[in-house]
Amino acid sequence: MKAIVFGAGGVGLGFLGELLTQSGYQPTFVDVDQQVVAALNRYSSYTFNKIGDGIQTVRIDGVQAIDTEDPAGPKQLSAAFEQAQVVFTAAGARALPAIGSALAHSLRTVRFACSPLNVFCCENHHNAALALRQATEEALSADAKLISQLRFVNTVVARMCQRLTTADRDLTPLTAETDIVILAEAYSLLPVDGDTVAEPRPVISGVEYFPAPEFEAWDKRKLFAHNGTHALLAVLGKLRGYRYLYEAAQDAEIDAVARGAMWEEVGGALVNGYSQWFSTADYDAFATDLYGRLTSRDFADAAARGARNTLRMIQPEDGRLSRATQYVAAQGILPRRLCLGIAGVLRLNGIAAPDITTVLQPADGGLSEDIVELVTAAYTAICRWQDGAGSLADFTKHNSKRGVT
Repeated sequence: MKAIVFGAGGVGLGFLGELLTQSGYQPTFVDVDQQVVAALNRYSSYTFNKIGDGIQTVRIDGVQAIDTEDPAGPKQLSAAFEQAQVVFTAAGARALPAIGSALAHSLRTVRFACSPLNVFCCENHHNAALALRQATEEALSADAKLISQLRFVNTVVARMCQRLTTADRDLTPLTAETDIVILAEAYSLLPVDGDTVAEPRPVISGVEYFPAPEFEAWDKRKLFAHNGTHALLAVLGKLRGYRYLYEAAQDAEIDAVARGAMWEEVGGALVNGYSQWFSTADYDAFATDLYGRLTSRDFADAAARGARNTLRMIQPEDGRLSRATQYVAAQGILPRRLCLGIAGVLRLNGIAAPDITTVLQPADGGLSEDIVELVTAAYTAICRWQDGAGSLADFTKHNSKRGVT
């Protein structure tokens, strides 16, 4: 069986390649990185580093790669589509328009091995499946009816992966001729929106299909608890000058904010809103495991990695902090700690207090006035904390159960 994976980065090589080869698929990775493509094609295999009992090496065999910027790339990709039983994307939200163009070209020129062909979107992007479908339809233009040959499927990627170099970490490189290092967790579950998948559903290790309402709960938990807490640790850690998230978590003030956001605010809201799937005990076990992973010394996630392009955290296309804040408030819980995260984003981006309302209440809709007021107060607390004139606890000690109207 054959699979196509758009994106030969951390998630593609450190997660999807393993799941697919465990299930009998031979993946073809599609990327613009000539060094990675050449290395994969030379060896037809690669190695990544996986955190388990210590750090172990995992070898993935039977792979190919296509350089989309090579003149032969489109023809090679068309040939790959003729044989593929499933497609995955893990190239980043900014690559979705280019992937849409590639899909459109293949729809016009190739008879797929499977039709409809499932395209699993493994992106850190809200409703990536819809975004990719729209990009593909735009590229198809007058041939938009061909879109029926594809199914665009959302997933929840929770395995954390990093692309590093041997200069960053003394770990096994991707291949003998590169200095690229892929480091990944052992977490292997990949929840999928089962209601949008074309039958027969692909049987792939780690993939679990959920009906749409339950998938929505998993999706929110990933965005708000996982991404949101990761963002809090990264933003506050960077403001404090820490290099790694585990260092930020050793700061008692940051740790208290992150834990409070994950358990009291997001956890309380999710258990209340999705009680049929998340019990207090189940969520506590999930959060305990996740917080340990986020602050793992073996993974050593850099604050700079988590705090890159921070404005997306408070914008609609991502909103891991702003959407979490809105959801928590809607469940009757005052999201003070999440508001500290939003305030930290504003501080990192040099947005001054007088401009907060403009940034958080755009013309197409934004945070409520009450939340903007709370973020403004949080901004003052962040500034005082950075200047050594106050503590974050001075802001968070107020009753978090009091709702926002």
